[in-house]
Amino acid sequence: MIKKFIILGSGTAGLIAATMIKKRWGDKVQVSLYYDSKKKNIGVGESTTPIVTYFLNQYLEVDMCEFLRETGTTIKLGINFKNWILGKEFFHGFPELDFSNTHYPESLYSILMGVYNGGLNYSKASSTLPGHFFRYVHALHIDTQVFSNYLHNHLKDKIDIIDDIAEEVKSDGKNIQSIIFKNSGEVSADFYIDASGFNAFLFKHLNPEWTDISEWLPIDRAIPQQVPVDFGNEVPSYTLAEATENGWIWRIPIGNRYGTGYLYSSKFTSDEEAREKYDQWLVKNLGVELRTDRIIEYKPGYYNQHYIGNCMAVGLSSGFVEPLESTGIHIIIQQLRDFIDYNSTLNNLVYNRMECNRRNYTLYREIVDFICLHYNTNRIDSDFWKYMTSHKSEWVKAFDQKCREEFLEESSIEKGKEFWHVDSYIQVAQGLEMFNPISIKKFIESLPDGEQILEDCRLRYLEVSRSKKQSMDIPHKAVLNGITVIN
Repeated sequence: MIKKFIILGSGTAGLIAATMIKKRWGDKVQVSLYYDSKKKNIGVGESTTPIVTYFLNQYLEVDMCEFLRETGTTIKLGINFKNWILGKEFFHGFPELDFSNTHYPESLYSILMGVYNGGLNYSKASSTLPGHFFRYVHALHIDTQVFSNYLHNHLKDKIDIIDDIAEEVKSDGKNIQSIIFKNSGEVSADFYIDASGFNAFLFKHLNPEWTDISEWLPIDRAIPQQVPVDFGNEVPSYTLAEATENGWIWRIPIGNRYGTGYLYSSKFTSDEEAREKYDQWLVKNLGVELRTDRIIEYKPGYYNQHYIGNCMAVGLSSGFVEPLESTGIHIIIQQLRDFIDYNSTLNNLVYNRMECNRRNYTLYREIVDFICLHYNTNRIDSDFWKYMTSHKSEWVKAFDQKCREEFLEESSIEKGKEFWHVDSYIQVAQGLEMFNPISIKKFIESLPDGEQILEDCRLRYLEVSRSKKQSMDIPHKAVLNGITVIN
């Protein structure tokens, strides 16, 4: 039975793990978190999914308005994709909370008629929020270091936090037996959580199997830079993901700065060329020059099992898929939520490990498929894009055919999925110009009750459109300043 946890690493993953475990089991368990204070936090400013608001409410019980003011956090309603098809933009937003869960989404009608307005979401890149904001799912843009400090302060009187360097791991290949630290010596626990980052300092001793995804997602480097900005009253409520000649650039509004970064593949771009291209983008778009030598290197992929014996790898220790849809913190919280749900008795049963591993593998697989979908642009204007166009995964090829020859009904997406609703797939596919109105019409005609389905979708489209028109947008900045209160 698990009574003592050791968590290695005090980045976002380790601190979230400690918070969730201590909240769930309280004084029933002892939690010790070891970290090396000299080790730099990977985080460079984080764009998240709506699961982070669940975490803040469920495990920290925060006052959201107060949290926004204290941490410089901003609200995220979606991602604006620029130049994935050259010269064009599209928006992937979060849906309404109370949308009708119908078999065929209203987009069936709106795309067919050429009046698509973003589906069931807040569908534009702006510095505003919808007037009926409480009806929309939303995420956050967070300063990773500030967030870590916030969690650290929350935990400091609840767990043991020890600044020490892990030097050696003792393992029989099936379980971790102990960790030898520079100052603390040999330390053991009933259960170990590896939150040490890409190195997977503990987990690699359990001989886990690795899935390499670089054939389909070859980006393996990132150059991050923070850029001070005076937003004034125009604080963006979205993340920007701008495709470039050899990768893409993120831009995240946090506090009084942008967190930005250039992602690229070492197979197609040298570090020096990437720095030059990124510098040009920074000067053109933000009026600053590149001033960092930092390059983050990683292997794109994940472990088939992230939970072996008495050890679980979380976050970067379990794998990494490029952050195009902001999945990093989502994966951490989902891994811990599954661990807690399946291990209520703290007995660490084989079945519980199997189910956690199954769900985690499904989650990673779905994320990989969805990220690969974004590269279905058919661009060939550089060696990188020629490669991406000629190396589509089998799932992307099949999904592309489905979109071009029929349409997406809920049952074609939802079964076996852990993450996105069918509306998300429709938004991205529409943004990448994958739908064919002629095929949609034929698809409707093939259905036994096609005309009724089309009419239902038309009525839902009118309802969504009316709701959007009646909603008077409010400034994002007003919410951040507490002038307008949110639920």
